Amino acid sequence: MSNEKYDWVNALRGYAILLVILVHSSQFFFVSGALKKICERGDLGVQLFFILSSFTLFNSYNNRKSGDEENVKKNFFLRRFFRIAPYYYLAGIMYVFYRLFVKEGVVSVKNLISNFTFTNAIYLPAINDIPPGGWSIGVEMLFYLMIPCLFAHINSIKKAIGLLLFTVVVSYVINDLYADFMMNTFSFIWDNTNPWTLYFWLPNQLPVFLLGIVLYLIYKQKTVSFQTGQISIIVSVLLFIILAFFDFSDKQHYFLIKKEYIYGLIFLFFAIGTYVTKNKLIINNYVQKLGVVSFSMYLNHFIILYFSGYIYSGVNKVVTDYFHLPNFILENNIIFLILYATVVFLCYPFSKYTYKNVELTGIQFGNKMISKWNYKSKK
Repeated sequence: MSNEKYDWVNALRGYAILLVILVHSSQFFFVSGALKKICERGDLGVQLFFILSSFTLFNSYNNRKSGDEENVKKNFFLRRFFRIAPYYYLAGIMYVFYRLFVKEGVVSVKNLISNFTFTNAIYLPAINDIPPGGWSIGVEMLFYLMIPCLFAHINSIKKAIGLLLFTVVVSYVINDLYADFMMNTFSFIWDNTNPWTLYFWLPNQLPVFLLGIVLYLIYKQKTVSFQTGQISIIVSVLLFIILAFFDFSDKQHYFLIKKEYIYGLIFLFFAIGTYVTKNKLIINNYVQKLGVVSFSMYLNHFIILYFSGYIYSGVNKVVTDYFHLPNFILENNIIFLILYATVVFLCYPFSKYTYKNVELTGIQFGNKMISKWNYKSKK
């Protein structure tokens, strides 16, 4: 992804992590009104990550196909493991210590094993435990297993859209229409299974991944004009803001409008517009830098929010209880934006360090192992 023509991917990853940090910051600091509505849509930054992930996975699989020869599948999975696992495990250990010794809480051994074996997307009681946000990584690991099959059979936009529509219907059936039946079944098998887990797991998120395959095929065919790209950017930004004020209620089972799919389409159009127009304002150096270290930022920003949220609560209590000043001194949207920017500012250098010293080290180790195994297989 260091190639210049993929700068737009890193930029979009930067926007994705900014959205994720935005929604989580709104859960730790006071925010109100229209800004709060927009912040709440930040949780869909994960869906943007999913789209970009499936795009880059298809692109990587295509590029490695000839070089890896008969080992293409094995090497693909090994590269993905060494890309994700090293810092995922280290961050998981960090959050175990935080929960045990700072929060004085408990850690479920079953959940921990499930998260560390990337089976948390199957074992639903553990789907979003340690590390926080680990649900998306477990779901993505399951999606990796599907890539060789999808790459072999989905080779046209028509096929990709057909599969996309099919998975949307399947998702609706098992996650909405028969949600109560699914939960009763899971509760019989596992303890502590909650209805909200059906939002996280792969059958609900698979259509979003498939949007990334649609993006890949459109990108390869280069069928979009510059003018259409400009319109895509404008429309997608407007829809993102306008739909922030629409109530996507989980109780409305009578239609297929689900925010993760609607915003997935919005992100698809924004991505198309971004790579077609190569708009330097959108693909700026700052968001590109955030995008490069976005995986580390995803795992790191929780710990920064935990401590900054604790400090914010303490200062707010002193201001209101000790000095008897009004709440709006620290509870207003301007202060929120300052705190949000501060969290991003603190998270970036920390994540840049973990990216260089853990993520890249893991990638390099994985590549060395693959080279050795490939050499032995040719002897």
